[in-house]
Amino acid sequence: FCAALSPDQPTINQTNSNVVDGINLDEIKEFAKAFKLRRLSLGLTQTQVGQALSITEGPAYSQSAICRFEKLDITPKSAQKIKPVLEMWMKEAEERYKSGQNHLTEFIGVEPSKKRKRRTSFTPQALELLNAHFERNTHPSGTEITALAHQLGYEREVIRIWFCNKRQALKNTVRMMSKGVA
Repeated sequence: FCAALSPDQPTINQTNSNVVDGINLDEIKEFAKAFKLRRLSLGLTQTQVGQALSITEGPAYSQSAICRFEKLDITPKSAQKIKPVLEMWMKEAEERYKSGQNHLTEFIGVEPSKKRKRRTSFTPQALELLNAHFERNTHPSGTEITALAHQLGYEREVIRIWFCNKRQALKNTVRMMSKGVA
């Protein structure tokens, strides 16, 4: 679903019309709302749905793809591709739910043992230092990243990712300003 965030194609949320390229957006909006309600009533998380679909359909159906679909933060073409897959999956999930809860847990699988790392919260002082360093150098060397990590008391990887995210945010801001949106 790389097209879901394609800058040249508006998402369903950004579109005012009801039909785009022959795709009925009202139908997709209704289904997205119904899908979310049914998912919640079955007690399923976006992560569980994404994991189950990734096993059968491939990695394109991740938790973030489910999230974007439910928020309609997705292009009409991508929504049209994911909708039948979600319809089929939800129908099967509901059938298993009706025949007993344990069938549903078999269907969705158990949570993976690999837990995600907690989101890092930077202190204001750390952010001040990182932003000052970023203004001087947007692409610090490995040695500089390691030194910053030691100085601030964060893992090296956390600092490396901060610089990646900061560069991406800058790139997005420049793109928005060049379009005259900001």
